[in-house]
Amino acid sequence: MPEKEWLIFQFKTTHEAAFAINNYLLACGAVGISSIDKTELEESLQTNHSPDVIAEDFLNNLDSEVIIEAYFPISSDLSSQENIVHSDSEDNLKVEINQDLNYAAAEVGKIAKQRIPITQFEIKIEQSLARIAEFSDIGQGYIGYRRIETDNWSEKWKQYYDTNKIGRIVINPSWLEYSAQADEIVLNLDPGSAFGTGEHESTSIVLSFLSEFNYNNLPPGPILDLGTGSGILAIALAKLLPDAEITALDIDPHAIEIAKNNAAFNLVENIDFSVGELHMQNQKFSLIVANLTADIHLDLVQTYKDKMMSGGFLIISGIIKQRANEVRAIFEQNGFVLLSEKEENDWQSIIYRYIFNDI
Repeated sequence: MPEKEWLIFQFKTTHEAAFAINNYLLACGAVGISSIDKTELEESLQTNHSPDVIAEDFLNNLDSEVIIEAYFPISSDLSSQENIVHSDSEDNLKVEINQDLNYAAAEVGKIAKQRIPITQFEIKIEQSLARIAEFSDIGQGYIGYRRIETDNWSEKWKQYYDTNKIGRIVINPSWLEYSAQADEIVLNLDPGSAFGTGEHESTSIVLSFLSEFNYNNLPPGPILDLGTGSGILAIALAKLLPDAEITALDIDPHAIEIAKNNAAFNLVENIDFSVGELHMQNQKFSLIVANLTADIHLDLVQTYKDKMMSGGFLIISGIIKQRANEVRAIFEQNGFVLLSEKEENDWQSIIYRYIFNDI
């Protein structure tokens, strides 16, 4: 059976016009739309604070133009006379779009389709962009299209992932068999469903710290993974310390659901996953692991102090090299003792200890 083929229509536009263009493409029947909008990503960074999702250096290198890609299928149910799915001639290429662009959301499944030559659809696109341009700057507008085959995407992407060893912590794709050595712990994760699989430097450095850490130095008490994301750090801690009480927090409910699923898949049960923030916690922690950003760490300095046990340890990550000196200075001023730090590809992670007299 031939693989399904798709047409991807690309646009470069402004933040102001992106919403109207996205809506037009959805009305046309786009199966999916991807959008890279620096303005939206910057706003998201302010609320999500997770370098595994949005990294500061990535944002700094983004152009202000919004890139939109809309996916439309090439129909595979045409008659033999009209079947152009595997034709090499672009002149014969047809795309399936909605006939009626004015419909209620509840009626999406009932919309009749039409198959038109790609050149005709491009004319419709340009006409719609002209109307949008009457009230908003559209930037470059329509750039062009490209044709792709799925080529069994659901399986082919797996070839890009392999078992990753970080000290005695092993990150293993869920579809691969791995025989652990005596001192290793294995985290089985599916990169297709998690937005944090240890590949980002801010995560891999923390995993390296956790692999080497002497847990006998921890004061008795619970452990916190702040901004847990996919749950990878909490799961690693749970496997390293199966008797420990571990809390994993994130402000994103979707992240918590993913983390719970990953924990269940890895057969760990000593993690309490919840949506929340550090200041909401009613206990103090012997170890806090936080893979966030420099700005958020600086905002949380006092809260870290309030929520740490005397003699407790703090591992912070997600710090770009340019901000490392600033972070060190502020934490030192607040009584944190730097124990160790690591850098990888301009990302910095630091281990601190905080000692005070309990009254």
